[in-house]
Amino acid sequence: MGNALQRLIGLLPKEAEFIGTIQYVDHPNYKVLVVDGTGLVMCTSATKYALDARVFVAGNEIKRSAPDGPVLQIDV
Repeated sequence: MGNALQRLIGLLPKEAEFIGTIQYVDHPNYKVLVVDGTGLVMCTSATKYALDARVFVAGNEIKRSAPDGPVLQIDV
């Protein structure tokens, strides 16, 4: 049986994820405006997204679509 703490740590994301809105579409390169006010981020994605779509961003990669609604920041 493996170390339970190491398995728990393995479940945590390695990079912080942010929610943003796509401002510029040129698949596979996108410019995403991050909700927390940090500005535009140049991102890539294998999936096509439409202009003004809300997405999760980690590093410089779009991970998946984000739901509509308020954004809460949780410190871990």
